[in-house]
Amino acid sequence: MKIVILGAGVVGVSAAYLLGARGHEVEVIERNDSSGKETSFANGGQLSFCHAEPWANPAVFAKIVKWMFKDDAPLVMRPRADMEMIKWGLRFIANCSESRTQANSVNLLRLGLYSKKKMEWFRNFSGVKFDNLREGILHIFADEKEFDNAVKQAKFQDKFGCPSDVADYKRCIQYEPALEHAGKPIKGGIFQSLDESGDVFTFTQELAKLCVSEHKTIFRYNSDIQSINSAKGNITSVTTDKGVISGDAYIMSLGSYSPIYLRPLGIKVPIYPMKGYSVTFPANHYTPKMSLTDTEHKIVYSRLGNHLRIAGTAEFSGHNTGIRPERIAPIVKAVQALLPKCEYGSPESEWACLRPSTPDGPPIIGKTKYSNLYMNTGHGTLGWTQAAGSAALIADVIEGRPTEISLDGMGVDRF
Repeated sequence: MKIVILGAGVVGVSAAYLLGARGHEVEVIERNDSSGKETSFANGGQLSFCHAEPWANPAVFAKIVKWMFKDDAPLVMRPRADMEMIKWGLRFIANCSESRTQANSVNLLRLGLYSKKKMEWFRNFSGVKFDNLREGILHIFADEKEFDNAVKQAKFQDKFGCPSDVADYKRCIQYEPALEHAGKPIKGGIFQSLDESGDVFTFTQELAKLCVSEHKTIFRYNSDIQSINSAKGNITSVTTDKGVISGDAYIMSLGSYSPIYLRPLGIKVPIYPMKGYSVTFPANHYTPKMSLTDTEHKIVYSRLGNHLRIAGTAEFSGHNTGIRPERIAPIVKAVQALLPKCEYGSPESEWACLRPSTPDGPPIIGKTKYSNLYMNTGHGTLGWTQAAGSAALIADVIEGRPTEISLDGMGVDRF
């Protein structure tokens, strides 16, 4: 079967590699000059398989109004004349109830743990190297109430196969000695041993090379999609500025731009771009070796070889990818507060990307109303984490096999 994948981020490339390994002919369309150049380029580096609390939850709902007009807030959702954002926001609020948060958490955790299993396959089968550290992730808390809420979430997740160690300050230092020099009080932490970290851009680029060398995958780089063409309930081809490409099946993996290309086909999906920022510093003697999550500021730290990547925050500003200094500054300030011994000043690099977010949290995976068009998009902040599992799921769906885990809560029909 010839399968055409739209998008060469980590989600699209992971699917391309697995489908190629299963013997399919694969062609990937990408507007950039190589793979992983957009959302997959400089993210936080965490493979947070046990991160199962969606952005839409009761604690965030209580803070939205307070955060709305603050440039240094973890989440900025300014009112604007954008009907898509308004509709998305209303759905987001509807998912902030306790019951919806728990249901969405279960779906995220099911996919996360499945993705961990499939990442083992990618590592072992492909041999790809990407500064992978399998040391777990330590979530640290400065606020007692947030720590208590996180402990409840950890106990809830433990029932579904995600063990956590609730740690006091001394135990946090045992996990990550660099925290002994923390410049702010730490009330406690939660260590999740199943989690990992790694360089998503390196993974995506190297895996794309293996797609070509091992499976003869064709990557159509520098190709802008102009239209997706259909007839009689089937997708017939994709028109790009370089020509027309056709196949037996098509996978939508265009991230935040997916709704733009799906709308002419009569498919409406509530995916909205959540802008995230990252900065990168050189590693030194005081740099943490373990991946950390600073819950107070909603930012993550990952050691990637000789560099420290810090990423986070959420901003709703349409498809604007511009880097705003007032959003970078709080990240740098938070790093300086937590790791004063590192003596970090200006970052060696800054980055902003658009994370394709659904209002409930889980991605959209599976069939559409067109017999040969499939969805593998909307992974939000967890595309790197969920890419391996999503690849296996969409491959099974296309091949007509039973999926290894339930797709409940992940299909486009839930909207």
